[in-house]
Amino acid sequence: MSRTEHQVMALAGVFQAAILVEQLARQGSIDKDTLALCIRSVLNLNPSSVEAVYEGVAGIRTGLQGVRDVLSRRGSGISTEVMRYAMGILHAQRKLAGRNDLMDALGKSLDRAVEQLRYFDDPLHDSVVGAAARCYQDSVSKLSFRIRVMGNPTYLQNPRTADQVRALLLFGIRSAHLWQQQGGRRWHILFRRNALYDSAQQLLLRHTH
Repeated sequence: MSRTEHQVMALAGVFQAAILVEQLARQGSIDKDTLALCIRSVLNLNPSSVEAVYEGVAGIRTGLQGVRDVLSRRGSGISTEVMRYAMGILHAQRKLAGRNDLMDALGKSLDRAVEQLRYFDDPLHDSVVGAAARCYQDSVSKLSFRIRVMGNPTYLQNPRTADQVRALLLFGIRSAHLWQQQGGRRWHILFRRNALYDSAQQLLLRHTH
């Protein structure tokens, strides 16, 4: 795969997190298989490739469609909330990268969460989702910048839903880190729009029939 395709996959991870967070905050539930994949992705600390992070291109189909929609001239199909979450995730990741203390705390929390996954062998077990959520609380939540999630208070005040939201935001942060590692920059979304759009379209056509 080309570098641009790897950038698009990582950006798709950011948008997938944003789309799923909005869905969860407004409807109270999301597809369980997609949630499980996001949590496995966050807890895969030594992936062999960009593809391995997402268990293949099909794992970020929702995100790729989001990237394609936001980069299309019409900008159709993406709500302002999703866009705000995606930009917030990219911003929070940059802030986090500059805080060695919080990166260390995140590393330790991730090790504990991996142990939980190993023990329960189920990414959707409440203890595993809770451990992934604590990774977010121990690191990103301590930044002065906050990603404010809007939605139905009944859902957002439910501890299980709140943990799922945090775990998904962590998946977004992980994807934003990968986007940066692959040379992705926020200005690319504006000035390399066509190249990124074409790449997202190609990935969707080739891999996710």
